[in-house]
Amino acid sequence: YKLIIKGTAPKATSLAVPKETVKPITPKINYIDYQVKPKETLYSLSKMSGLSQEELILLNPALANGVEIGMTIKVPESAAIPQEVELKKNYSNLTMKSGNSERKKLVLLLPFNLSKIEGDTVNSTTTRLKKDKFLNMTLDFYSGALMAIDSAKTIGIPVDVSIFDSQETKNSSNISAIHQQHNLQSADAIIGPFYQNNVEKTAALLGSSNVAVISPLSKDIGNSFPNLYQTIPTSDALKRAVFDYMMAKGGNIIAVVDKKKESARQFIQQNYKEVHFSPLLENGSFSAESFKALLVKDKINYVVLASENTGMIKWTMAAMMSVMAKYNVELVIMEPNETLDTDEISFENLVKLKLMYPSITRENNSAEAQIFKKEYRKKNKIAPSTYATRGFDVTFDSLLRLSQNVKYEDTANSTATEQVDNKFEYYKKPDGGYTNKGVFILYYDTDLTIKEAK
Repeated sequence: YKLIIKGTAPKATSLAVPKETVKPITPKINYIDYQVKPKETLYSLSKMSGLSQEELILLNPALANGVEIGMTIKVPESAAIPQEVELKKNYSNLTMKSGNSERKKLVLLLPFNLSKIEGDTVNSTTTRLKKDKFLNMTLDFYSGALMAIDSAKTIGIPVDVSIFDSQETKNSSNISAIHQQHNLQSADAIIGPFYQNNVEKTAALLGSSNVAVISPLSKDIGNSFPNLYQTIPTSDALKRAVFDYMMAKGGNIIAVVDKKKESARQFIQQNYKEVHFSPLLENGSFSAESFKALLVKDKINYVVLASENTGMIKWTMAAMMSVMAKYNVELVIMEPNETLDTDEISFENLVKLKLMYPSITRENNSAEAQIFKKEYRKKNKIAPSTYATRGFDVTFDSLLRLSQNVKYEDTANSTATEQVDNKFEYYKKPDGGYTNKGVFILYYDTDLTIKEAK
């Protein structure tokens, strides 16, 4: 402490202390290449990179002459690089290109498992057909595929089709033997096998020749291969499709998620921060007051319900019904919910709330669809099942893509299509191969029919 005392303070003497030379520590910065996107400016690049405009120009002298689309610049590895927006494909009708006389080769690998049928000494073929659901599914798919092949011949698509029995179970098949005997590498595209494990094996076997391998029925995500095309949209694709639809409509989105659906809550929180969660009571039950406080008058209020609890579903629907005079409300689910199909849930109320959901297929009543159904019934003496229609859609779509005078992957990159009941909107996956994001958004209409939301 300095103290005030009587007397004269002595003059302070300073000792000359040699200063140490301290070298500033400059942290090592790693740089990466970044390609300038449309509408980006020096200002936006500065914000993204975390550098001042002067520092950015010093690092990239070419920027002094202006920002150009496509130019490659260096930015710190820590830069907040925006995620590329996946451009939505427009749907179009593929037609055979005129003057295309080059014949293409399509192969179908279907699990008839004829050796098992012929070796079954206990059950007759008729009995086996009654018992074996997998065989019935295969035969239905096959019947639809045959209809597609006939339709392709009618419109003059130059293609040779070969059909082989893949003799598969979940973990085995005779794909290697078929490949050795019939040189599958000469094919332009292959539909099948059915099981994910076998379709991946086929894609790996034919990867070097880049033969398109189309997985017709597997819902498994599995491993990725550059030449593998998954035709069944993933559950995430279904969820994203319905959220993208609601956001495109400018809706106010409210999520009612019970405590047992934590994965649904996480999905929404991670991907759609604009969504409002309706708070639950301490015991986990639905709070009507908290829910109503989130409603907005001048927008469609989409209520995303993630619960299989009958009580919570009924309470949510009751709260929605009570405000319909003042608010525009619609009920939405992200995935199939069996509880909604029970007698305890009023179908009439689901219709009033216009229940909306994403779906892989639709009920198509167009003139073209009616022609297909009529011709199928005429040929097979029965209405087409879901698997029969899928057999037609997957095969006919593949045949049309083969007739385009370009590689199969080029049509997947450029064109999305709708067939009778299925969409094919392929996108390249980051780890290789293609996934289908063709999803229908359906809703219960007041005339008691299910319609496609526009």
